[in-house]
Amino acid sequence: MSEVTSKGLSGPAFKPVDPMAIPKMDFPSKTRILRVGILGFGTVGSGVYRMLLDNRDAVSQKIGFSAEVVRIGIKNRDKPRELPADLFTTDLDSIVDDPQIDVILELIGGVDPAGALVERALKNGKSVVTANKELMAKEGSRLVHLAKDRGLDLHYEAAVGGGIPVIQPLKHQLAGNDVLKMMGILNGTTNYILTKMTEEGADFNDVLVEAQAKGYAEADPTNDVDGFDTSYKIAILASIAFGRQVPVAGIYREGIRKIGREDIHYAGVLGYVIKLLGVVQPIEKDRLLVRVHPTLLPKNHQLASVSGVYNALWVHGDFVGDLMFSGRGAGSDPTASAVVGDLIDVGRNLAIGGQGSAIPWEQSIETEPIESLETEYYLRLIVQDRPKVLGQIAMILGEDNVSLAAMEMRVLDPEAKLGEIVFLTHRCKEGDFRRAIAEIEKSDIVEKVCSWIRVEC
Repeated sequence: MSEVTSKGLSGPAFKPVDPMAIPKMDFPSKTRILRVGILGFGTVGSGVYRMLLDNRDAVSQKIGFSAEVVRIGIKNRDKPRELPADLFTTDLDSIVDDPQIDVILELIGGVDPAGALVERALKNGKSVVTANKELMAKEGSRLVHLAKDRGLDLHYEAAVGGGIPVIQPLKHQLAGNDVLKMMGILNGTTNYILTKMTEEGADFNDVLVEAQAKGYAEADPTNDVDGFDTSYKIAILASIAFGRQVPVAGIYREGIRKIGREDIHYAGVLGYVIKLLGVVQPIEKDRLLVRVHPTLLPKNHQLASVSGVYNALWVHGDFVGDLMFSGRGAGSDPTASAVVGDLIDVGRNLAIGGQGSAIPWEQSIETEPIESLETEYYLRLIVQDRPKVLGQIAMILGEDNVSLAAMEMRVLDPEAKLGEIVFLTHRCKEGDFRRAIAEIEKSDIVEKVCSWIRVEC
């Protein structure tokens, strides 16, 4: 066998290259400074600007040249600001049309006018970083394809989980896995409310008022407490994991307004906590069941201990097994961290003259109706306190293929002869369970169906 030496197998001697002799990349003059335009200067936009200012040297070192915010788009020019007035404009089109701006940071939120501005920026040859969950959930496939076709970057790490890195791992490190299930606590407001209800035995409305006073909940909390925010985020994650746009309209959505402190109490007695989850499960090759709703989680599940305003994503892959990502899921600083991280990626790509790294999703995937879900259920009833009540309820449930696994009960009003019963069922189909509930509501022995909640099993 020939000996491998510095001369190789047969050719001339190998001459090591002196690293100092390698000519430095001559960046185009346009990219000696990465010129950045920001659309929106609220909580996230101001946080991004502050981070770019405070960490200027570190950002420049990681990109290879400096990043400078040259224009900021706002709604109201009359609002007092500490920065120079000539940095701001209410003409957002002028920012995305400016040929001197390299990257657009879209931090407005919503679909209109953000969607049109992002599309226009891409058509003008500018890479885009966005924190806009609703836009990416509804228009992501089209916009990512647009970026890909033009050799541009479109990054959106901040759209889900704030500063928690979940988008990039799904797009890259976990891409070789088949995702068998994915569950996330993706909204800090609802997790804060449910945590306070659990720890203090408080009512939903009281905790909501407190959350609004602390700035954790908006004056109009609909987007959070009714599950819209979580549905946008789980749509994005599912679209990445399965390579197809998950239609928001195909996601079953249910919020936390109906969760009472009694439900929190009984869940604890039975060994569970209640969390608002976004859940994705593949049903067949081209169909997913995607759902957002309150869920009883076993106390020993990894997600059960995620409390307060923290977010988390749990992923089960066929090769990697169980993984969990957790951290602060919202707020100025965590979200700014994700936006600036994406901006650095864009800058690095521009520095080497590379093509954009946008990974497109295909068009819409079919979603499964919630009635096909098979799981366990929690059920709380107010019933007449008299003989044979339990048997009659069990018979009604049994007629729809629902069997009972556990029970808790108490007398509510001895004089009125009313009692409260809580059941846990065995695993059954949601369609069957819903039919059973409809029959129970007609029964003269049941005064009220207080609540029913899915159980993660």
